[in-house]
Amino acid sequence: MNTISKRKRMMDEMMKKEIVEAVLSLIDKNAPITMEVVAKHSGVAKGTLYNYFANKEELFHYVHNEFVEPFTAEKMRIFGSDRDPMANLCEFLDYTFESFERVNKYFAFMQKYRTVEEDIIEKNEMIIKPLTETIKRGIDNGQIVDADPLVLAEMIWGTIIGTFQSVMCQGIENYDMEKMKQDVIRLLKRLLIVE
Repeated sequence: MNTISKRKRMMDEMMKKEIVEAVLSLIDKNAPITMEVVAKHSGVAKGTLYNYFANKEELFHYVHNEFVEPFTAEKMRIFGSDRDPMANLCEFLDYTFESFERVNKYFAFMQKYRTVEEDIIEKNEMIIKPLTETIKRGIDNGQIVDADPLVLAEMIWGTIIGTFQSVMCQGIENYDMEKMKQDVIRLLKRLLIVE
């Protein structure tokens, strides 16, 4: 690849990064998002924005992939470890609770633009499948109760999401996320660990 095409590719990637940051900033501010507003906030002409993305749906798809990539990588790192399955589960819970603030507004916003099927497929690939595999390892080595690993994975995820939804739906402003996380960990250990 020649120097000019490398430079163009780098410039395109930098431009897309600016555009993604502009969209995420607008989501964080609960601002309306149109192609014109995104162009203005990312410092590009509207026509330039359309050179990268044909429409808002294509833009949101790209932003979504860029937003979830670090979370996917971190969860793969956590679940890819060969250490104790309960340690993996606790690290997963830590990471998920620490990420709550950052992802809450984003996923609430994106629900308007994604199908239920897309959400289910993504949840299964990113969360349920690796959780199930970790639980199965724990069952196989006698640490975790012998129950259907998929049921246990869905139970764990449901407990986490239920906790988050309680905070959001009840409009709790001064919640102690650390205490909530510790309560969930304590509960799950009671339910999962073989004594």
